[in-house]
Amino acid sequence: KASGDFKKPENLPLKLRMAMDELGGSFVKLGQLLSLRPDLIPDEYCEEFSKLQDNVTPFETDKARDIVEEDLKHKIWEVFSSFDKKPIASASIGQVYRATLLNGEKVVVKVQRPDIKEKMDADIDLLYYLAELIEKHINDKYNLKEVVEEFERYTRDELDYIKEAKNVDRFHKNFLEDKTVKTPKVYWDYTSKRVFVMSYIDGVEISDKEGLEELNCDNKIVSKNLANCFLRQVFEFGFFHADPHPANVFVLKNNRIALLDYGIVGSLNEELKEKLNKFLANLVDRNISKLIDNFMDLGLLEERNPDLEKDLGYILEEYSGKEIQDINIPRLFNELISTASRHRFKLPVDFILLAKATVTCEGVGQQLDPEFKLSDTLREYVTNIEMKKFKPSRLVKDFIETVSNLRYAAKVLPGQTTEILDKLKRGELKVQFEHKDLKDLEKEIDKGSNRISMGVVIGALIVASAIVLQLNKTKWMAIAGFGIALILSIMLTIDMIKERRVRV
Repeated sequence: KASGDFKKPENLPLKLRMAMDELGGSFVKLGQLLSLRPDLIPDEYCEEFSKLQDNVTPFETDKARDIVEEDLKHKIWEVFSSFDKKPIASASIGQVYRATLLNGEKVVVKVQRPDIKEKMDADIDLLYYLAELIEKHINDKYNLKEVVEEFERYTRDELDYIKEAKNVDRFHKNFLEDKTVKTPKVYWDYTSKRVFVMSYIDGVEISDKEGLEELNCDNKIVSKNLANCFLRQVFEFGFFHADPHPANVFVLKNNRIALLDYGIVGSLNEELKEKLNKFLANLVDRNISKLIDNFMDLGLLEERNPDLEKDLGYILEEYSGKEIQDINIPRLFNELISTASRHRFKLPVDFILLAKATVTCEGVGQQLDPEFKLSDTLREYVTNIEMKKFKPSRLVKDFIETVSNLRYAAKVLPGQTTEILDKLKRGELKVQFEHKDLKDLEKEIDKGSNRISMGVVIGALIVASAIVLQLNKTKWMAIAGFGIALILSIMLTIDMIKERRVRV
């Protein structure tokens, strides 16, 4: 609610978008970033801000050439056999030129605007001032200062082309063997903080229907390739393009797709990927209780919120039990994020970016093929994920991690125990407990001690066998040692799995 007689203007999202468009520069970038964050601003603002186009008046090509020569420590003609006189794109951070290297390879050159850092710093200071001013006069649930802080982080990254080049290079390596996806190649010898050179991709925007017809593209295959590309990013690499809107997705011959503009990316660590996998599995299994727990585990909340859990239950009840291909994933993500935002439940930024990228990907796919559903391809990935858990390589990896954790626990536990006992002796540590289920607790401690001991024995056997293996005459002892360690490890793993099933 507004304080006093202050009233919000009608059609405020449109007016704010028009104002940002007119102000240009940092304000356009801010609007574009906000369009990706439905957890920070209402949906109607996200939709309106997504229309912002980062097209500004280009600066002189002579200045661009000066920056290139200054950063690369070479004259233009010493690096390029040709360098276009006009940019093919101009944005608030820099502009892009087509060029050709001396070896004949076609490239694009991104050149940062002169004095852009100073201008961005001034704009960011102004945004902080405006955020504080608005928060003083409007009692709103949206933390504007937090929005500006995040915008500042992204802006700092965009002002360093080396960071974007690393993103492009990572994508290039991930999809190097994929025949359906093409990613630019980074030319590191000609890349700096203000100059970025990468291979030129000759294609048409995915929304260019006439261009797709000229390439004889099959829209269903293109949308399928887009879905596979996106899901590989998420489930296989844990590193995804966070803004796959039509202008950033090109289509090439043979229905091949290419992603452009890697300024905003998201990453999922193994823990977050595992949580997402569990969420999808429990969604299909109609396990509402675990679904709510999975979602709560994704975010930060000081204490359990019954109202939030109740609202989540209503949402998830609608989707649980359905076949994965029948679930509207974008709509589900939107409802979950909207509910979390309403209850001040903070989700990881990368999860928010993933949700927005999912919505955008499905929207782009449906422009090509009205029958396209991302969840159709997702079903195959969920199946593959479950199968991969039982691959020998995955089991060996889990076994090695378990042994490593046990060895570490065995190493630090005696020291930590001694430290705790010393503090107790000096009266620096107080322990409060209830005599409740004490026998069960004693059993659990015994089990834990036995497992740690077995883990130490397994680790010792592996290390000793590896040493003995170097001796020619005693290889049989090494093999025997490895065999015993394997048997003990299997027994330990089976015991842990049985206990976990009993608890569940």
